[in-house]
Amino acid sequence: MGKPDEMLHISIDTREQVPCDFNPLYVDAKRNTLPVGDYSLQGDEMNYSVERKNLADFIQSVVLSQSLRREKNKIEKMQARLLPIHYIVEANWRDLQRYDYSVFKSGKVHSQFVCRQWAMLSYKKGVCFDWAGDREGASYMVCLLLKQRHEDLKSLRSKQ
Repeated sequence: MGKPDEMLHISIDTREQVPCDFNPLYVDAKRNTLPVGDYSLQGDEMNYSVERKNLADFIQSVVLSQSLRREKNKIEKMQARLLPIHYIVEANWRDLQRYDYSVFKSGKVHSQFVCRQWAMLSYKKGVCFDWAGDREGASYMVCLLLKQRHEDLKSLRSKQ
């Protein structure tokens, strides 16, 4: 990127409470209501998006029944587009081990359970989970994936 004509134009879902920070020299980010996901290329919102989760949100999404149903519905909407489904998690694998699972009163939620849920979504639903390490890494991963999507769209247009 770097050149003004190579600026990446990103839509951020209006429901995204604390959006990623992007370098304004390379990314033009605007708020928009996305049908599914948190980030998309402007003008491509109906076709491809990326979901971002902080660690607590990710864990809640895969262990609470209602949240898991909501995530599975979201995944099915993304699958209807026949494109890869990417979840960017603002954590790393070790953070799953260190998380304070005592917030779940049942006592049945622990790192192994979360990992099983993660494996199920990966294997059965075809979801790619990208462990970005932290918020800055998540912003970078969102940009990398959307830049790749941008390049693919540019390539498709040049073949037409």
